[in-house]
Amino acid sequence: MDDVGFIFNTKLVDAIEDLIQDSKGELLLISPFIDLSPRIRSILNEKKSLHDFKLKVLFGENENNIYKSVKKDSFDFLKEFPNIEIRYNPLLHAKFYQSDTRFIMTSINLYDYSLATNIEVGIICEYSEPGYINKAIEGVLNNIGDGINKVKKDFLGTKKEINPIEKFENIYAESELMFKSEPIIGNKKGISGLIGGKELTDRNIIIDNLKGQVKSKKSSNQEPSKKLKASVKSATQISKSKGVSQSIIIDLMQSAGYIKDNSITALGKNNGLVMKSYMGNEYIAYPLNLNEFQNV
Repeated sequence: MDDVGFIFNTKLVDAIEDLIQDSKGELLLISPFIDLSPRIRSILNEKKSLHDFKLKVLFGENENNIYKSVKKDSFDFLKEFPNIEIRYNPLLHAKFYQSDTRFIMTSINLYDYSLATNIEVGIICEYSEPGYINKAIEGVLNNIGDGINKVKKDFLGTKKEINPIEKFENIYAESELMFKSEPIIGNKKGISGLIGGKELTDRNIIIDNLKGQVKSKKSSNQEPSKKLKASVKSATQISKSKGVSQSIIIDLMQSAGYIKDNSITALGKNNGLVMKSYMGNEYIAYPLNLNEFQNV
């Protein structure tokens, strides 16, 4: 079998499922929209008890309501993993799936509807060592013609020595961290434990900026109207009314994940933070009904 190949439609779906099934140590799923099919849930479910398996997920697209990008039940399912990072990038449009030994770069979202109805295409690459990816791409694409050679140079970037895995890892690392859990690992009981056998015993939730944000249909329809009615004030105005320094208000908003580097995060936008302008100067305005302000 070729190291790099093109796949379409049902074969693409099968290839993504096989990639997830065969992943051993780490799995990276990058998709703007996520609605996990029963089949993919079943495959992923087998990984939950593995103490040395890590799942990394990146989604995006919806700036006003990031939860339109991922179905609530898919969020709930993913958050059960003991070792997972879920990140968000509003600019994300690419789809990329990577296991320990292969990746698929494709047009298909990890979305049940897309898997079933759309015409989709992807490039699958198997690799075994750093630098092997570009060699594999070179070997296959050199035999396909001038048109594909242009794709090779302009899109895959092999002439510029761009490694797709490194590129997507950087995109993932630079995206906003929304949820993270880490496994608690102990020794197995009996002889297995005596010879160094490990097992998953529990997990710690390190970051959960998704907590309480995925709402039912009824409550999500009501929430925007509440936010629109809420008064918004600058950090200076709030600090004066609360009798604390402005830095305390800023630190509180950063700790909650609402702002980062003087900008409003996706979570902040979803909770009603807005940019305002006064005499040509822009500033961040915060809703006074935020839970974080109640105990200040």
